[in-house]
Amino acid sequence: MPQTRRLRVITQVRGIEMCVDYCSATDRLRLLRDGAVLNEWFPPNSWIAIASVSGARNWGTRPNSDELRALLEGHVTTLLTCDD
Repeated sequence: MPQTRRLRVITQVRGIEMCVDYCSATDRLRLLRDGAVLNEWFPPNSWIAIASVSGARNWGTRPNSDELRALLEGHVTTLLTCDD
């Protein structure tokens, strides 16, 4: 049985904790702000979201922390622009 892999990338911006969380067992991708879920994607949408920032290295099905960081940075920029 394949081992479940969980990846989580966290950043602090303007006193707000932003996080992207990926679970390999379900391929679920979540975007959290201060622990609250802002967005949650399941396949194929989670794969598409990851592939859009990773150049389709693994078609979004096996992301690494760099790819999740790129996804998080894109969302942080968008959210902070909307908050201003």
